[in-house]
Amino acid sequence: MPSDAECHRRRGGFMLFDDIEVLLVLSKAKSLSQAAGQLYMSRPGLSQKIAAIEKQLGTSLINRTSTGISLTQAGKVAVKFAQNMADMERVMASQIAAIDEHFPASITVGMSYADGVTLLPRLVALYVRENPEARVHLDAGYEPELVQKLKDGELDFAILENQPTEPGIVTEVLGYKRLVFLAPDKAPYNQAVGSVPIETLLKWPMIVYEWHSGRHMVGNRHFRERYGLSLRDHNMVGCFDTHEAMVEGVKAGLGWATLPECIASRYRNEPGIIRFKVATDTMWYPVSLTWPSSCSPSDEARDFANFVRENIPEGYFANSTEAQLRS
Repeated sequence: MPSDAECHRRRGGFMLFDDIEVLLVLSKAKSLSQAAGQLYMSRPGLSQKIAAIEKQLGTSLINRTSTGISLTQAGKVAVKFAQNMADMERVMASQIAAIDEHFPASITVGMSYADGVTLLPRLVALYVRENPEARVHLDAGYEPELVQKLKDGELDFAILENQPTEPGIVTEVLGYKRLVFLAPDKAPYNQAVGSVPIETLLKWPMIVYEWHSGRHMVGNRHFRERYGLSLRDHNMVGCFDTHEAMVEGVKAGLGWATLPECIASRYRNEPGIIRFKVATDTMWYPVSLTWPSSCSPSDEARDFANFVRENIPEGYFANSTEAQLRS
């Protein structure tokens, strides 16, 4: 006696995953022999399979000619739905896999893509050696995204560039870093003698990064307060949302860019890139430890934050009073 599932199938209730695979292969194959080979089936076996699907759907799905096969109009509709079902199968499989891959973090820390990524992974490694039971989730992101996660209680704390002043968060400056000017190793950039005048800098094409980032707030404030200029007064030619893309744009000759010192140092000996000086004060920015103000951190989060404060590599931050006065 057939099962309920088999009876349901005979009445046209649903297709099985292997039926979907057959339809998808048929939609691209030029012949039954080719389709059978891709499905690791015999040609007679494939013909029987197609006949069973056609019987289930109550219509013909393929045209057979001496030159090959093609889909009927009904076959095209069936393939469209088969593709949708295949996509749903992949989503289901990924979500089931995600259950097994869940990482039970005991501390969740946000980190900016520059100083956060530079500092935190190594500090986590040191911390876990001393606290083997700790499970730290580092969530990298742009400043606006991380600030929102702090407000929503999704992060215990974060390391951000600049000092966000929005309600719902509190900040503590860990130290000060500088922005570095990078340019292509070609004319006119590599022909500059001494510091480049501001007037010249404004004419050169500029690549910007993450328009709403804290570092752009630093750069914009720097030029506005000293020269009455906005970043929009620069010759901006591109906005790239990763440091890697910015560096590649500089190497390709698109224009100059300012990058955090911790990023620029990774490309110190990179061919095609030079550092250059501008006739202006150094652009300092603070790197801050940032907490949500709406809830108290856990003891473990406090312990790790204290560990971060105490284990910043010596010399990483500027000790210059100038940095604090001019930031």
